[in-house]
Amino acid sequence: MTGSTPSPQPLYQARPATATAEPPAGVRARERATVAAVVDGLGTSGPVLVTLSGRSGFGQSALVRLAADRARAAGLRVLRARVTPAESELPYTAVTQLLEPLDARPAERPATSQGPNRREPFPGLAGLLRAARERPTVLAVEEAHWLDRESLHWLQALLRRSAGTPLAVVCGGNDTAAADPGWQSALGSVPGPLAHHLTLAPLPPEEVAAEVARVCGPADDAFTAEARRISAGHPTVLHDLVQRFAALGHRPAADRVPALRAIGTEVLGDQLLYAVRGLGPEAGEVVRALAVCGDLLDLQVVRTLTRVRSFNENRLRAALARTVGIRTLPNGRLSVEPELRVRVLEEMTADDRTELHIRAAELAHRAGADDRAVAELLLAARPTGSAWATRTLRRDAEHAVREGEHARAAVLLARASEEEQDPAEHARLGLELAAVQLIIEPEAGDLRIERLIRTPGTPAAVRLYAADLGLTAGGSETVSRSLADALTVTSGTERDDLLALFWAADPTGQHHGDRALSLPTVPPLPQSPATPAQAAVRAWQLALYGESLHEVRSLAQVALAHDRGPDGPLVQPVLAACKALCLTDRLDDAEFALNRLLGALGGSRRRLAAPQILALRGELNVRRGRFAQAERDLEAAERGARELGRSAALLPHLYGIRTVVDVESGREESARERAATPLPAAAEDSEHWPRLLFARGVVALRRGDPRAARDQLQECGRRLLSRHHLNPALVPWRSLTALACHTMGEPAEARRLTEQELALARRWGAGSTVAWAKLSAVLTAGREDRLTGIRSAMGTVRSAPTGPEYARVLAEYAALEMTESGGDRRTAAVSLAELSALTVAHPDAPMAVRARALARAATGTVSVPGWDALSAAEQQSALLAGRGRSNRDIAALLQISSRAVELRLARVYRKLRLDGRRELRELVRAMEGH
Repeated sequence: MTGSTPSPQPLYQARPATATAEPPAGVRARERATVAAVVDGLGTSGPVLVTLSGRSGFGQSALVRLAADRARAAGLRVLRARVTPAESELPYTAVTQLLEPLDARPAERPATSQGPNRREPFPGLAGLLRAARERPTVLAVEEAHWLDRESLHWLQALLRRSAGTPLAVVCGGNDTAAADPGWQSALGSVPGPLAHHLTLAPLPPEEVAAEVARVCGPADDAFTAEARRISAGHPTVLHDLVQRFAALGHRPAADRVPALRAIGTEVLGDQLLYAVRGLGPEAGEVVRALAVCGDLLDLQVVRTLTRVRSFNENRLRAALARTVGIRTLPNGRLSVEPELRVRVLEEMTADDRTELHIRAAELAHRAGADDRAVAELLLAARPTGSAWATRTLRRDAEHAVREGEHARAAVLLARASEEEQDPAEHARLGLELAAVQLIIEPEAGDLRIERLIRTPGTPAAVRLYAADLGLTAGGSETVSRSLADALTVTSGTERDDLLALFWAADPTGQHHGDRALSLPTVPPLPQSPATPAQAAVRAWQLALYGESLHEVRSLAQVALAHDRGPDGPLVQPVLAACKALCLTDRLDDAEFALNRLLGALGGSRRRLAAPQILALRGELNVRRGRFAQAERDLEAAERGARELGRSAALLPHLYGIRTVVDVESGREESARERAATPLPAAAEDSEHWPRLLFARGVVALRRGDPRAARDQLQECGRRLLSRHHLNPALVPWRSLTALACHTMGEPAEARRLTEQELALARRWGAGSTVAWAKLSAVLTAGREDRLTGIRSAMGTVRSAPTGPEYARVLAEYAALEMTESGGDRRTAAVSLAELSALTVAHPDAPMAVRARALARAATGTVSVPGWDALSAAEQQSALLAGRGRSNRDIAALLQISSRAVELRLARVYRKLRLDGRRELRELVRAMEGH
């Protein structure tokens, strides 16, 4: 390598103090014996060539020095040379070192200088041969792989002309070719001299164990195996490793393996730096560049990051590939071992490291490296203000979020914020960072959300989505305060949407409490909403009050029909509209909107919102009677909520609904356990706590404890009323409290609650809610006129989803039609068949048990020609279709495919000789006596 700027680092690094001593005689015993025999027999034989090759540091130089020291001790002449990379291009470098002692002692040689002379073909060769014939001579050459071409040819000529001369040439070096042919092949190709070609392999296990035991004392197998793994049989590394370990005074046992590994990292780092500095300053620059981006770039490209203008790539690659701590990747690139990279880069100043990472990042980006690799380089570099850097960091952050690496995503987005120059994009980056922080550091996320809402000049869209994100993450108090202040300085559509989000945090305004005095005056939502977000929240407000069913449906549908464009939907308004639609029995519309919302969200927004979306979809499935689907949604929602920093607020909702699912599915033991599960104290302050109280009341009624049920249900009602949540469609706490009071012998209180529930339900007008209230009146009233009441309830529930309310009304309707005076047993039989169809998926459910009990008590049969020829499955499908259920609903209820429903109905039409679904509906009406 030539033409490079000198490095400020020294050319050579002293070996670590613990490695100054040569490895003991027990290491490389075979090779030592060969070298000793050559030196000892040199007085009676010669010439002899000994080559010692292997990976760098495998002991070649130590054996060359052993030969030199033994020869000197025996009175032989010793001529030594050690070649360096910097000298590998200079002619006769090694020859000059070898002949220097002869030049320094003119009395022992002819007057004519025998040193290198450019006019001679092999300068000094003849004089050396004369001197060797007078006195046996050993030439010891270290690092022979760096021999310059002229010196290598000179040694070849020496060996050719040394017949009968007591001369030994001992060369040690790496087994990689530094010239063509390699030094070992070039010297070994000379005929005549006795040759010993020794290739040094990694130390065998027994020598590793012997060295460990010699230095550290008796060691167990685990410790010895780890020492061998760390050193890879490298004698210098092993010697240094065990010397340092022994200096600590530890015993070599398995429990000290972690300490050995830590020492191993230090040793390998020191050995790497020593070897690299032995290769010269240019190689040091290349290795530092490899430590930064060797995994990403080829050696030729890495060269552009250094101050090295030219070098022999093949030679350097060969040398580095055999160096401790540098590995060759499957794609042929060179890379510094990850655990040693910090050690290599410690050699640089902080500014130089930063500059190297900047240049490496840009080079890797241009070379098409993946985002993660380029981002890693950017994280260690100072901001460049480059657009490509910002894009790379953001893309990698998105990938990290998808992989669940939110801490990494936060670091990447914070770094991207340092790069971004545009204020609007900087604000968007702040929003992305807030979304990640709300998952891993909710308090930090709250502060960032608050700054985005309050900071003047924040783009309207960013402020709006920040508020929505904060509410979704559960920071309603922080967001409400920030929104109240922001409303005083904003206007137009932005203000309208911010007002909607303020009321989304607490639709009825009852949870502000003592905070109301500290908040600026915030106007109510207008009766005619100005934006889709206001329409959604206004629909939920009216639904909570239990007013204006048709207006609620209209507002919610208008809100959900709006598309917010590329930034996606606002979560809280969509959830508000879907919750309102659930209470109006428009479950299909709500489910479609929830699925679309879940699909539209991505990254951290999806993770923050998913528990709420899935919880609502689970509740929706319960209202439909799809308990298996509800269970899956609720389980996923609970899992997602617990992974977030704030789960206490949502857990009462999830536990309450899952408890109801357990009851409705016949898993009463599981319901009792779930209802009694302790929750964090903060959960009691949640708006969802009444849900869990209601579920506990249901469980208490099922286990026959009306007093406990009444207490839980009354507390549920008290909390709902304190928030002005009046709609009985939320949870029918009054009906069940009335049933508990009726059981306890308190008919007046039962009647009061029933009448109140019925009045509120009629004011609201949803079929399932009115039917349930009517059923409650039937169950708590005397025996008079119960049949009229249940028939009215049945007529109302026909328009409702086939959920728990529908099943209970249907069961009571069948029972009363079958047992009451004036009842229609044929209608009862049809209703009983439908109840059996609805409960077939959950045979242990209370309504399934009730259906079987009613069936045993029934004596009448359906008298329709061909009906008995239908299978039970066909009868179920026929009854559901005749009641107006779609194929999709029937498939969900019976847990079969829509295609299976089509095939069943086709057989029904054929056996009953019907033209289609219309005639089937008329037949079912006739069977019921209508």
